[in-house]
Amino acid sequence: MLRKPIAKRAMLFLCCIGADSYADEFKHELQFGLGVGGQYLPHYRGSDETHLKVLPIPVVEYRGRIFKSDRDGTRAEFSLAERIEFNVSADLALNDGAEDNRMREGMPELESEFQLGPSINIDLTGHGFNRGLILRLPVRPAFAVGNGIDYIGYTANPMLTWVQPKVFDKWRLSLDVGALYGSSDYHEHYYNVAPKYVTATRPEYDAADGFSGTFTELSISSREGNLVYGVSLRYDNLRDAVFYPSPLVETGDYWSFSFGVGWLFKSWSWTEKI
Repeated sequence: MLRKPIAKRAMLFLCCIGADSYADEFKHELQFGLGVGGQYLPHYRGSDETHLKVLPIPVVEYRGRIFKSDRDGTRAEFSLAERIEFNVSADLALNDGAEDNRMREGMPELESEFQLGPSINIDLTGHGFNRGLILRLPVRPAFAVGNGIDYIGYTANPMLTWVQPKVFDKWRLSLDVGALYGSSDYHEHYYNVAPKYVTATRPEYDAADGFSGTFTELSISSREGNLVYGVSLRYDNLRDAVFYPSPLVETGDYWSFSFGVGWLFKSWSWTEKI
């Protein structure tokens, strides 16, 4: 899967304040601003060709009872038990850099991808979902977005997340360690080589469903007044992935880097009776 979650990474430095579900009323807070986000990463997972992408981005921080926007993405949260929550979240992959990839020369252009699906999150240490060790179990249908919107399969992404909100009284640190799984349709979207695209150096290949590799990601973020900023470093290992034999895979591991900085300049608040 090509990972260019600009929307998610750009918001990795936003702060989230949890709600007291037993209060008589809840104060919603919304802040809006502008910033710059960038990433250095491969054209797609397994590609040896990289590029640096920098984009202007909207910066949104929302504190609500159910809907939230923070460094973990934009999502809806529903509490199932004291240490279990149901989370609906999204991810985005902008695939506009792969049309010049030499391994895919003569093949159809990769369209951008959008994912939306549920996740069960489990608080393993009893400190809540903004501190300590958390098990996340997301499953997301994926859609290619180009001339239309087409279903291209699904992914599963179990991960352990360790969060420390106040390192040196300033930094929020998070460490994600996880695995990726994909359906055959999903892997075919990125790694299949149909007979009509076979060349002397690119044999036919039919991708299967299954294991898609592992990843480790370290992120740090902070806020000073209305200024928010953060960086993220990620390592992916694909050597045991089911699609590793594909002729479109050039490398079994790689590093990627992302950053974001923004200025929040407009805010709104309102109170909801519960």
